Amino acid sequence: MTEEQGGPKKRSDPTSQLARGELVHAEVKPLDLSGIPSVITGIALWVVAFVVLLIFRGQLKDNGLDWWLWVPVAGLGLGLIGLWYCKRRWTAIQAGHRPATED
Repeated sequence: MTEEQGGPKKRSDPTSQLARGELVHAEVKPLDLSGIPSVITGIALWVVAFVVLLIFRGQLKDNGLDWWLWVPVAGLGLGLIGLWYCKRRWTAIQAGHRPATED
C-alpha cells in the first residue's frame, strides 16, 4: 500500500524518528567548562543593578524600599564566592586533580 492509496503514513515528528532509531544525537561538548565568564557576567549585572538603585535611592527611601539596595550587594557577595569556587575548580581540573565532568 502506498501513501496515495490511504495507507498508514510514516510519522515525521522527532520523537517518532528517535524511537525508530533514525535520529542520531551528536556529542556536543559544553562551550564553557570553567564557568568563570558566566559568573563574571552575573557579577557585572549585580553591579549595574546596584548603581541603578543607588541613583534612585531617594525614591526608594521615600517608599520604604531602601532595603532593595542590599539585594545587589548580597548578589555581588555571592557572585564573588562563586568566582572563587569556579577559579579553584578550574585550576584543579587543569592540574588533573578533578575530572571535568564531576559536577
